[in-house]
Amino acid sequence: MQNGEGTGVDEGTWPGRAPYAVCLTHDVDRIEKKVYHYLFYGLAGGLRGILTQIDSLRLRLQGREPYWNFEHIMELEDRLGARSTFLFLNESARGFRPKYWGRYEIGSRKVRDVIKTLDRGGWEVGLHGSYRSYDDIDLLRLEKETLEDILGKRVRSTRQHYLNLRNPETLRFQRAVGLEVDSTIGYTDQVWDASRGTLPYYPDDCGILELPITVMDTIGLHSPDVRKKTEAAVERIAAAGGLIVLDWHQRTFSPSEYSEAVDLYVSIVERARSARAWIATMGEVSEHWQARRPPPSGRAG
Repeated sequence: MQNGEGTGVDEGTWPGRAPYAVCLTHDVDRIEKKVYHYLFYGLAGGLRGILTQIDSLRLRLQGREPYWNFEHIMELEDRLGARSTFLFLNESARGFRPKYWGRYEIGSRKVRDVIKTLDRGGWEVGLHGSYRSYDDIDLLRLEKETLEDILGKRVRSTRQHYLNLRNPETLRFQRAVGLEVDSTIGYTDQVWDASRGTLPYYPDDCGILELPITVMDTIGLHSPDVRKKTEAAVERIAAAGGLIVLDWHQRTFSPSEYSEAVDLYVSIVERARSARAWIATMGEVSEHWQARRPPPSGRAG
């Protein structure tokens, strides 16, 4: 899908005449590492994977949950002078499919507490639409309302789990339940091609703002070649004055297991800070963009 806005950048595109913008996001898919995670990633990663999983298990035995990482991210982003969007999943699908595994209860005390802690600290809490909600407006509405009840305020940002999308129906469902900004369009295994556009856009007549994912942490950042290609893609978008959207799962911020991905995340944010780029949450990008370029037919979020 072409966004048609790749060349529409000027000095006033971003707040404070920032040269480009960075939007930081975290999908909260799993919060606890299970036995099968250790086995799967160990066997899939060869000798390196086995050694990594042994180290991860050692941390677990010392009382640190490798997939939790919320406090670590908050401390890190505090140091970087940044805030991000955490997208929480409320998965109801059941069965033996691996894509359903690792579910957590969004209404548990532990998850409710971290959601409220993030909100109080200035982070944005958004909805990670469940595996089937992309094709079920009633399920999507229920998930949004459940999260809003926990948060005590409106939820406006979303991304669909596994990037499931039926276009344009899913985007229309999102808008119909009161969401205003989505970041589902993108890839899990490659970087965003800047030729498709570098700015937020309104797909078709859906009335929702789309923030394409520039890069997701699933791309294979342990490979020097992949990191080099990712850095080049990020630089192209920055040079064009566009929006860089990072999707780093909170479970990735375990330095013993994903050090390369964490280092790249920090590097991109630090370079953005040095360049005086605008670093924002999904909701902040949406608010700025709607004021600057309202949705078609005046359908504000």
